[in-house]
Amino acid sequence: MPLEVNKHVQRIRRYQPFDVDTSEMIYELQADWTQSLFPVVTLDYLLNAIERPTTKTIVLTGDAGHGKTSLCASILAERIDAETITPDVRKAVFRELSEAGDASRPIGRTRSGRPLYILRDLSELSLQAGAHKLVELLDPPDEGVAIICANEGQLRKCVAEDDNHNRGGTGRAKILVETLTGGIVRGQVSDPDGTVIVINLNYQSVAADSSNGGLIPWVLKQWTTTQWSRWKPCETCDARNVCPILANRNELSDPTRGPQRRAAIRDVFAAAERTGAVVTTRQALSVTSYMLTGGLSCENVHAKYQRSHSNRFWQAPHLYHQALFGDGLTQQQRRLVPAFFALRKLDPGKVSRRQVDDRLDPDTAGDFPPADASSYLQKVRTNRDVQKQAEQLRGLYTFLRRADFFNSDDNTDRFARMGLQAGDDFVLVQDKNRDPADTRVRDRFLKGLEAVQGIHRAGSNPDFFILDPAFFSHRARAAVISRRVPSKGVEVVDQVTQWQEEGRTGVTPEMQNAVEWLNRAIYIRIPAVAPDQDAVSVEADLLRFELLTRWAAGLRSEVQHEAEIRGLSGSLAELADSSNKDDEIQVLVGDVMRKLMIDVGNKIRSVRA
Repeated sequence: MPLEVNKHVQRIRRYQPFDVDTSEMIYELQADWTQSLFPVVTLDYLLNAIERPTTKTIVLTGDAGHGKTSLCASILAERIDAETITPDVRKAVFRELSEAGDASRPIGRTRSGRPLYILRDLSELSLQAGAHKLVELLDPPDEGVAIICANEGQLRKCVAEDDNHNRGGTGRAKILVETLTGGIVRGQVSDPDGTVIVINLNYQSVAADSSNGGLIPWVLKQWTTTQWSRWKPCETCDARNVCPILANRNELSDPTRGPQRRAAIRDVFAAAERTGAVVTTRQALSVTSYMLTGGLSCENVHAKYQRSHSNRFWQAPHLYHQALFGDGLTQQQRRLVPAFFALRKLDPGKVSRRQVDDRLDPDTAGDFPPADASSYLQKVRTNRDVQKQAEQLRGLYTFLRRADFFNSDDNTDRFARMGLQAGDDFVLVQDKNRDPADTRVRDRFLKGLEAVQGIHRAGSNPDFFILDPAFFSHRARAAVISRRVPSKGVEVVDQVTQWQEEGRTGVTPEMQNAVEWLNRAIYIRIPAVAPDQDAVSVEADLLRFELLTRWAAGLRSEVQHEAEIRGLSGSLAELADSSNKDDEIQVLVGDVMRKLMIDVGNKIRSVRA
């Protein structure tokens, strides 16, 4: 049998920016129009939005790679009277978008007959031209609808340019930034009149908390499915028994274990997004492509096969559970896909857990074990031998931990295996059916915020101490307590609930329906000093919540996390009570509360509280 080159593998590799051929990575450079598109919920939202009589201007903003151009093309394709959207239809749409993507003329029509204008990329215009175009598209000709694709930075610069009346600005474009800000603060994507819609695609998730699991599981299923003939050439290839690309595909498409492996990959991406990383669609496709191919091409595999038909020790670094973390990439290559940095922080191979490591067996490393998997048994004679053995052991256990993470049937401790002890509690906050009497998350959150101020009290306490801001950065043995807040009035909520509380309108935020949604932050809401003031909210992504949890458990790391402490202290300063004029001062001496009372003759008396 011959050595076969699988064209499907070639197509997948085109999503990698460090590969010579990266045509599939950017929509405008796409070469294969037969590839199906992920049915993103944003498309349905936009198709509905352009049919609203009040809608005039829609802005799609966010980092490059979220699929803004692809969304515009999909809208146009959906508006073509055809039973199915064929590759020829998609090609025609792309040509039209290339020719009329400057919004100079209508590029299509809505179902109700309104002309549709699309500005493909605001960054292609100068600031002055961009500002003029934004104002023009606030009232599209012939009562049409305009869709503007804009990087957030460029959008803000153009709006600022229009706000400069000395340079002929009108000030009208600021409604776009106001609506964008409203989306960040309240989760709403439209202005009060419903004429302007701004969708911030930085809230788009590649591992959405939905029934389909988001882009990652969908792509993995599309690329590894056994239902099509895409992998047929591999069945007759001489190198099939030593090919890590085919092994990855078989592992992820396995009817029994494949779903749980794909789910574990999705969980890693979801955890990365919850730690604050913005993973664009383009980055997700690049990582998934590299993970599935292991960074290899069919030609690379053939060359290794021809050198040795039976060698099974070179494949290990190219298996999907190793390639996902980009060990084989240089620092410069990883910078092309920043998602690798976020994923490497959550590498289960670097987390030592006794209950996991005790069951790992180097002799069961699979068909493609790490090279010299038994070298840890060799005798050592010199310090260099000791260092070499330690490095080999570290590499071996990194491999085994990663493989076990994706093969394990038990998904209850995935956060812990990624080094995130507080992950399960973070997700629990989003559960609407959780027991309201369970205050563990709230109490740990408050205890962590006390630790930020240098307060370390034992046990579970019914109140929360806020120090005088003067003692935040210079914590002495004794510190003045500015305020005591009963824990009963404090609540921990998810992002959507926080938006509802901030909006105070009772209206459900639209953002969660306008994008592939994943709750990435939780908030602790602490009552303000005055009863008529809004509660003060402290935001925490998964990484910050993990840090607060560890501080609550006794971790002392003021120097390493000085910037984080400074940010949290700024939020807590809003809770301090500066209006207290009583002759009684509460002081925390070590862990003991004392009262300082001013007596007759200005004598200060101290009593234990």
